[in-house]
Amino acid sequence: MRFDSTQIGYANYSNLYGWNASATGNIKLNLSVVIDLSGHYGSHLDVYNWMFGPQYTWRREKTRFFVHGLFGKEQTRANLPQPTRPYFESVGKSYGGGGGFDWDISPRLTFRVVQADYLRSDTFGPTLSNIRVSTGVVVHFGHIGHRPRL
Repeated sequence: MRFDSTQIGYANYSNLYGWNASATGNIKLNLSVVIDLSGHYGSHLDVYNWMFGPQYTWRREKTRFFVHGLFGKEQTRANLPQPTRPYFESVGKSYGGGGGFDWDISPRLTFRVVQADYLRSDTFGPTLSNIRVSTGVVVHFGHIGHRPRL
């Protein structure tokens, strides 16, 4: 995640490492609801997102393109020790959108080639503009249409 830490007093943007997990429930073949959770960490920053929203998917034989809108909360913790406390923390609303590309490995496993999201939040007062890029593995527990053969 490229975190807009200049808005909260840091000299430069912060590049954070972390994780991203989501669960998708299909409403129709191409329309679903996604719950997205993520955590990102740096030397003096921890950022957590809890978001949900609609997702639209274009399916092809072995690939999927998707776009989604996300709404929820962000928690930001600046780990700067002070005489009275070990860190500063703020929770605020967060929203954004993005999309990605998936490639099927098997009927139950998919490789998420890329997911990129633009996220805005209002933690610590000013509006923060962040970019999150992730990749990984997707596991399918359910199915749409005909049951896939294993």
